[in-house]
Amino acid sequence: MNWVLRKFSVVLTLSIFGLNFLWAAQPLKKYLQKPKLIVVIVIDQFRADYLSRFESRFLPAQDKTKKIPGGFKFLMENGAYYPLAEYDVLQSMTCPGHAMIMTGSHPNMNGIPVNEWYDRKTQKMQYCAEDPQFEYSPHNLQTTTFTDELKNTGAKSKVITLALKDRSAIMLGGHRADLALWMDYKTFIWRTSPFYTKELPNWTKTLNAKIKSLGNAEMTWTSTAKTTGLSEGTSAVFEKKYQPFSKNGLSQNFGIEVALDAAESALFGENMGHGPATDVLAISLSNHDMLGHGNGPNSREMEELTVFEDQKLSKFFSSIQRHMGGSLKDVVIVLTADHGIPPTVEYSTNAKIDSGKLDYLLLYKAINERLDKKFGAPKNKEWIAASRYFHFYINQATLEEKSLTSKQVEDEVKTVLEEQKGVFYVATKSDLKAGLFPPGALGEQLKRQYIADKSGDLILLPRPFYMEKDDNLVTHMTGFSYDKTVPLILFGAAFKPGVYAEPARVIDLAPTLSFMMGIVPPATSEGRVLHEIF
Repeated sequence: MNWVLRKFSVVLTLSIFGLNFLWAAQPLKKYLQKPKLIVVIVIDQFRADYLSRFESRFLPAQDKTKKIPGGFKFLMENGAYYPLAEYDVLQSMTCPGHAMIMTGSHPNMNGIPVNEWYDRKTQKMQYCAEDPQFEYSPHNLQTTTFTDELKNTGAKSKVITLALKDRSAIMLGGHRADLALWMDYKTFIWRTSPFYTKELPNWTKTLNAKIKSLGNAEMTWTSTAKTTGLSEGTSAVFEKKYQPFSKNGLSQNFGIEVALDAAESALFGENMGHGPATDVLAISLSNHDMLGHGNGPNSREMEELTVFEDQKLSKFFSSIQRHMGGSLKDVVIVLTADHGIPPTVEYSTNAKIDSGKLDYLLLYKAINERLDKKFGAPKNKEWIAASRYFHFYINQATLEEKSLTSKQVEDEVKTVLEEQKGVFYVATKSDLKAGLFPPGALGEQLKRQYIADKSGDLILLPRPFYMEKDDNLVTHMTGFSYDKTVPLILFGAAFKPGVYAEPARVIDLAPTLSFMMGIVPPATSEGRVLHEIF
């Protein structure tokens, strides 16, 4: 009897594996069918739980009477939806996040560890999208993107990327984009870099003329709709007044209108989706991050902005549908984010969660006092040459003056920093060079982000719900769940709709799109093909 049961168990197991294999496979004819247009939408600083928290206020998945798609619910119901996709790196932020989306690789492979770093040779800060020849370009991106590889096949694809932030548009566009477009905060018009083109296309000039014609009269953002009750602020009427053409103005709902208006102009102006090969339009909604830094994820502002995005995305999807002849059957739409955000210190503290901000001035004071006492004050009075995003770069001139090794100073700084309230761990360059990474997930995250010639001599990791003190109310730069977890949705004829609980990382997007298109993934791609959605 036991033998019969064991035999039945083996047969059942093999049958299940066989069914899984069949489910994962697809006919060659279907595999060879490629979309005409891929639209990638990145919402900057979009926490994974925004979609579930505010779902009750979203438009229906489809307006059945008018046969037009909704916004977020359209994607959530009709796409392959991963509610908890991850970045799983030590520090989640904009430039590396956008680079990971399109390269399918982590910072240690793609060359973009943070938004900016200290260049030890020039002794100046290096911006991630900075280029000594073209001012701005993907010069620092040391690999290819999905769209680079698409073009490397010889495909006559058009690739247009845009965002209010230059770094977002550039990292999405990679090296072979036809145009990367962003907002110039001095003139408040759309601009690009000569790396892409010396002359803006006519549709962009028309777009800029439209912006200029709007003037800068005060605008009002209002909402009288019933809230979810999950955000701070309970007033029946939500109202904000602002000057549109300012950094503050573009951080409001107006920033969404400006970005999606530009996306529509690109769609129609370049006749995307109607060429000889698959075209790619990638958009990053930067103002979600800009508003989030000033208000926090639990604010009424972030709920209202997310609802506004839902409405505008519905309009944008309808424009795509109209442009594609009344159907989205030849269109792939991707929705994700570059990082999340923690609650504000005030919110966490009120919730009885230990939280706080780390003040660089106080950290510097503790470092200098420790090193002055141990080694004597240096002539230039500078032990630390620069610091940014909790990366500390030791002054090499001071080391030479004191005849000290970097490790001697690193060890002392590590000791004093780890004594400060709110500090979880401090990694040193000497330890990492010797292969001494912290155990577990922290060490793995650090390995994925560390680049010796760009990362600091010391890297501080704050405890959960602690952050750096700067001009923002709240900020992000950790590998904790609130910073690293974002939604990932893929809509298109190739994908099976549903909510997927399988582990997914954002770096899986590029190889998955590559598989769908029948091309090799980006050069340093590390992600997996999300085979379960095919």
